[in-house]
Amino acid sequence: MTMPATGVARADGADLYYERRGSGPVLLLIVGGGGDCSYYSGLGDLLASRYTVLSYDRRGNSRSLLHSPATAINMAEQSTDALAVLAEAGFDSALIFGNSGGATIALDLAAHHPRAAEFVVAHEPPVPRVLPDAAEYLAIYDDIAYALATDGWIAAFTMFQTRIGRLDPLIVEALLHPESRMPPGPQRDEMVRFSRNWEYLTKYEIDSFIHYEPDLAAIRANGSRVTLGYGAQGTDPVAIEMSRVTAAKLGVECAEFPGGHISPMERPKEFAATLIDVLAHHSA
Repeated sequence: MTMPATGVARADGADLYYERRGSGPVLLLIVGGGGDCSYYSGLGDLLASRYTVLSYDRRGNSRSLLHSPATAINMAEQSTDALAVLAEAGFDSALIFGNSGGATIALDLAAHHPRAAEFVVAHEPPVPRVLPDAAEYLAIYDDIAYALATDGWIAAFTMFQTRIGRLDPLIVEALLHPESRMPPGPQRDEMVRFSRNWEYLTKYEIDSFIHYEPDLAAIRANGSRVTLGYGAQGTDPVAIEMSRVTAAKLGVECAEFPGGHISPMERPKEFAATLIDVLAHHSA
């Protein structure tokens, strides 16, 4: 792992911590749930020989501090945060990659800031409202919202990770309490930092992300170049379907990536190779 250059971008209502690696065409990586750009450290290191790689902690997460008490996020604000990071780094446009909720933000940039989004790769955006019938899937989120209201954020977070993320409850316990589940060291320190984002994710992000519907008509009309992606070994068929349906509605490619939903973090070497191919296809 290389040591990136770091900085802070001033956004409306937040200070956004960001990291910069490498040189070449600008590639902005947008992270999803949990909001910490360290998820992309391995991926960013691998891409830095070809690109100027920018990544950032999303507002309210880790080192990106809010100026006021937290409220539910909105996608327009998330997109302008991405633009603030680009501007602070000295750029007005970039290639954009997002995973999960970060892919949703990338689609919003393609719809509403096409001049800034040179080419978007959206890997498994959680956008069930593009589906012909999302009622059953959205019902799970109704259960999560009910758990949040009645039993608190830890119960809701656990339900989210077990029913949507399909994680074993013991792994969820480790996510919640890494300080007592991991040996001392840099990895534990990082996981402790991540764990401090779960309350914000559960209270203020999940519902906003899952009920957002990307403006596909605007993307088609403004000519933004977009590719969807999905994990070949993904365990959630709905996540794959959301990518495929979005791609079909846009009339664009849906690329197959190695791994599952969080393979940019779990399998960065293989994922980087596929992403480089997808980006090179855009440039050809």
